[in-house]
Order: sequence, then structure tokens, then C-alpha cells
Amino acid sequence: MAKRTAVFFGIFMLCMFLTVLNLFRLSSGTQLAATADRQSSYKLTIASTRGTIYDCNRNALTGGKQEIVAAISPTVEGAAALRKILPEKTVEEIYPSLTAGKPFSLKLPQTVQAPGVDCFQVRKRYSDHQLAPHVIGYLDGTGKGTTGIEKAFDQTLSQNQGSISVTYKVDALNRVLSGEDKKVSDSSFLQNRGVVLTIDKNIQQIAEDAAKKYLQKGAVVIAEVPSCKIRAMVSLPDFSPNDVASALKSEDSPLLNRCLSAYNVGSVFKLVSASAALEYGISPDTQYTCTGWVDVSGSMVHCFNSESHGQENMEKAIAQSCNAYFVKLMQMVPQSKFLQMAQNMGFGKSIEIAPGFSSSAGNLPTLQSLKIPRALANFSFGQGELTATPLQITGMVNAIADGGIYVAPTLYEGLVNENRNFTEKAAPQTGNRVISEHTAQLLRLAMKASIDTGTSRKGKPSFVEAGAKTATAQTGRYVNQVEQVQSWFAGFYPLDHPKYVVTVFAEGGSGGGTTCGPVFQQIADALYPKQ
Repeated sequence: MAKRTAVFFGIFMLCMFLTVLNLFRLSSGTQLAATADRQSSYKLTIASTRGTIYDCNRNALTGGKQEIVAAISPTVEGAAALRKILPEKTVEEIYPSLTAGKPFSLKLPQTVQAPGVDCFQVRKRYSDHQLAPHVIGYLDGTGKGTTGIEKAFDQTLSQNQGSISVTYKVDALNRVLSGEDKKVSDSSFLQNRGVVLTIDKNIQQIAEDAAKKYLQKGAVVIAEVPSCKIRAMVSLPDFSPNDVASALKSEDSPLLNRCLSAYNVGSVFKLVSASAALEYGISPDTQYTCTGWVDVSGSMVHCFNSESHGQENMEKAIAQSCNAYFVKLMQMVPQSKFLQMAQNMGFGKSIEIAPGFSSSAGNLPTLQSLKIPRALANFSFGQGELTATPLQITGMVNAIADGGIYVAPTLYEGLVNENRNFTEKAAPQTGNRVISEHTAQLLRLAMKASIDTGTSRKGKPSFVEAGAKTATAQTGRYVNQVEQVQSWFAGFYPLDHPKYVVTVFAEGGSGGGTTCGPVFQQIADALYPKQ
């Protein structure tokens, strides 16, 4: 027993000795000062800033608006000043913080000058009416990018992008010590680093205004010829990145980016069919007499509304959007050549418009399925298994406008530093010739005929000549015994020296010309007003 007591006492004394030795070390020199300083400092972060998303002219698409955020170290004078500008409910909510004496941050409706209140201008990430929300995307509750460019470039936009903070001298309860200086640290200028897109802010606004005037659910893509850089990308219905919760409750799927989603295509695909036929050597003067329908292995394939178009050549068939003509035409072209032309024009594959940001691939029929006469007939005028995105249609029309060179649409321009100078630039897009210049010229003339006298008339610009093609795609879905259609209008302008390609898509509507044509016209008139 005595031996066990001696051992316990020895261990106790050793622990006491080590404790005293540690206290002696802490009380000596700089270590004591450093320890005391850590215990008496409190750092309040006012804002953790995030990199900016820019348009092609390096105008900010995010962070354009500012709000006032105050660092508050509670004082009697400061509390009195806050009561004058804040609603009574807000004052009640912050009362515990004011009485606790610990520094805190608070958004204010205006600047306050009072002891213990330091105000800072902090950029709001999104405006109340945010431009291009589907392109930009939004952040989750932790500040992480969830969709769009915010997600694709989350690491670039979030790392080492600066902050605003205030460091106070405080007591053991984190109450600010009176008479002590505070230290403000502001590296928010680093938020000027960011991502530059091909979007043009002014063109994006024009596209959004036109789309919202005529469409409820749909999309608009504007690309510049020949680069196929996307200058505007609109999806409707849109949403507010400041109120994603409301969008999640909507039955119209406002968070869906319809520019990148695949839909039934319809007659705008006849441009691909015509390309395949012309490149195979079939004459544009090939004649056919349309009676409103054509027999395909014992079943009837109708033109839209069973309209009879009479005697036609290829240009007139495109202008009047004759299904029967193209059913007969594509029976003259090997299925492999037809399918290859569609693939060369960008159909059936996803398009990465920015690193980590891609479209749907859509769907193409297989070569085996095209051996079935009815499947080939449907494919000839853009129906059946075929689906495509507005982005893919834009790439196809850009190839025609550019004399036969296909370039994939792109959204990404590069990265910039805090001085908005490029630190990285996107590699130039390389194009591939998919049709001859002569074929492209024939198609442009046919699209001109469509907008002058054909199905695209309602999209004819007021002050510049253009070319276009419409589509009214069947979906096989019925609401109140009425089949729902997908409406399209895709074109380019000016006619002689194309500058822009515009694709307009609407879920539903009464047809490409009627529903989507006015959107095309308004955009063209805004970009090329009367001189």
C-alpha cells in the first residue's frame, strides 16, 4: 500500500513540475505576447468576394450593383443611429447583438456615420433583373456555383478573390476594448479577376426584350458570323438568381436552359436534306408536283395542313416548306450520305461551349433505321427520331451563312486578372468545310425566297435583307385533343454579307413563322435600325 502511494505521489509531482515549467515558458518573452495578442483579437469578415463574369467587351455581367454592409462594434451612439434608419423589427432582431458587445456585420439601407459603425460598399452578386441568368447560373447556400458559368468556373471564381474584414482588440468575451485601434483589411479589388464570355451585353438585352414580348417558353440564340461566337443566349421562362426557391416551385421549369436542350426539329432540318442532295450532285432544278401528300410504302405523309404546293423546284420547296418534295428528294440520296451530312453539320453530338459547360447531344436515327422507308421519309423533313438543340440549329445556319464552313458555337473568351487584362485566351475555333460555296449560295437564295414570299414572311426585317427557314415540328403529345408542336425560326442577315445568325424556338405556339418570326424581325430591326 505504501509503495502504491509513493508511486502516485511521484506521478503527481511530475505533472505539477511539467505544468509549472510550461507556465514559465509561456510567461517568457515573445511567446507570452503572441499568446495574449491571439486572445485579444477578433476578426470580423464583412464580405468574401467572388470573381466577376464579363461580356465580350469586359463589361461586368455580375457584381454590377452595390449594397452597404456595416461592421458594427456596439456603442450607445451607434445603436441610436441604427434605430433611426432601420425598421423596428430589424432593431428588435439585432438587439441581442447590440447588448452582447461582440462585433457583427449588418446590411444597411444607407450609410451611417456614428461611433462603432463602419460602412463598406460591397458588390451584390446579382441584380434584381439579372441579364442572362441561364448563362451565368447561380450559387447555392454555401456560395458554391450550382449551374451555368458559376458552376463551370467555380474554382476560378471562388479562390483567392479577396475579402473585406475588420480586426478589433477585444476582451475575453470578445467585447471591443474602447480606445483601441481597429485594423481594416480590404483586398476586394481581386474580385475584378474573372471569366470573359462571348456574350455582348447590349445584344443580350435586345434578345431578351424581343423574346419576352412574344414567347412564354422557348429560346433565342444569336451568333456572330463566321466565328459562331454566341452574342446572346436567352431561355424562357427565366428566373432570378436571388430567388431560386420560387423557380424550383414553378411547373414551367424556369431553371432549364432551353438553348442547350434537345427538341423535335421539323422543317428547318430541310436545309440539311437539301445540302446532302446538292452535294451528292442532284440538280437544284429537280422538279416535283406536290398534291399535299405522298405515299410512302402504303402510308400517307402530308405537308403541313395538307397544303398542295403544285410544281416545285428545290428553292420553292424550301421556301414553301414542302414535306412531299423532300420525301421524294431524299429517296435519291444514299442514306449514309444523308446521315453523314447531318453529323458534319453538328447534329447528334454535344457541343462544349465553355470548359465544363455543354449542350445536349440530341438524337439522330441510325443508318439501320433509315433503311425503313417511313423512317427515312420522316428524317427527310426533320421528324421521327431526330431531336436537336437551338445551339445545333445555330451552328448549321452559320455554316450556310459562312459559305459552307462549319464552326461549333462557343461562349468562352478567356480569363482576366484584377486589371481586366487577359491571362488566358480561348483557342481559336477551327472550321471544317461541310458543303461547297456553291451549295451554300443556293441555300441562302432559297432562304431569301422563304423570307420574301414563303413561310418565313412574318420574320422579314424592315431595313435589311435576310434569309430564313421555319419549322413546325409535331411532338405526338396532345393537350385537350390538340397536338402540341415545337416552333422554329432560324435565319441570318444581312443577306449579302451575313453578320448574325439568329435561332428562335418556342415550346408550343402556332408555327415557326407566326410564333417565332416576329422575334427574329424585332432583333434584326434593333441591330440594323433605319439609318
